[in-house]
Amino acid sequence: MSIQKLAIQILVENISGPGGTLGESGFSALAEVLFTDSSKLKILFDTGPSPVAFLNNVKKLKADLTTVDAIVLSHGHWDHVGGLKEAITLTKKRIPVICHPQALSPKYFHDEGEIIDIGIQEFFESSENIKKQTNLITTTSPHKFNGSVMTTGEVPRINDFEKLSGNLLKVTTMRDNEEIPDTLEDDLSLVFHLADDSVVVLAGCCHAGIVNTISSAIELTDSRKIVGIIGGLHLHDASDNRLVQTVQELKKFPIKTIAPCHCSGFRGKNAIFTAFGKKFCETVVSSTIQYEAT
Repeated sequence: MSIQKLAIQILVENISGPGGTLGESGFSALAEVLFTDSSKLKILFDTGPSPVAFLNNVKKLKADLTTVDAIVLSHGHWDHVGGLKEAITLTKKRIPVICHPQALSPKYFHDEGEIIDIGIQEFFESSENIKKQTNLITTTSPHKFNGSVMTTGEVPRINDFEKLSGNLLKVTTMRDNEEIPDTLEDDLSLVFHLADDSVVVLAGCCHAGIVNTISSAIELTDSRKIVGIIGGLHLHDASDNRLVQTVQELKKFPIKTIAPCHCSGFRGKNAIFTAFGKKFCETVVSSTIQYEAT
């Protein structure tokens, strides 16, 4: 099946939008796909940091979650799964939940002697709601809904400038009963391949790096026609060198809209705005970015 139209609406992000929506530091987006044969697919991508903003915004935006076909979790940090239990309830069905297996491993932030649990394993260990009402799918490989919609799966880190930095260097995880630095292998994004060969990438935090992520998208779709990038790009603490090289790489593609939000940060947004001008999309809760194959 080929994609004719794609609409991505921001349900949760740091900046509130109109109509009584709430901003909260986290991310959630609703992707609605219309295929050329008139069939549809709806994916909920992340669920924000808590039920508060998520439930409020779903109600204010009149988002119908009963027609959601699957929930995809971008990675195993709490600010992307806080509304998961409530989202599952709103779907009113046994819903597939897709993530990388390492997303369910414990994750700890070490801050001046204090250890803070920032993982999501508790949601799956303690909630009967989640256990009973989901079909949990964990995979390191791309999960393909069909030939046009897929996750990246685990993203290879192939360039030398998109490195973990800042507070991410203070995060550990558990592997084979040993606490080790967390390299965030669980980070994944959604890829949409439209009928005109254009490609849109929806990212949660993009800890793997947006350039690495695009490389995965190109490999999956065999298309370099990247026209849209939406979501958190984790550039808020990026070095000047990383910002320069990121922009240089992104400008190699025929991007029509780029909508950085959540963890992209002021400096990241500013670098992208300076480079892309009118193609930059200021994103808040309720923002909807649409694409159509030509």
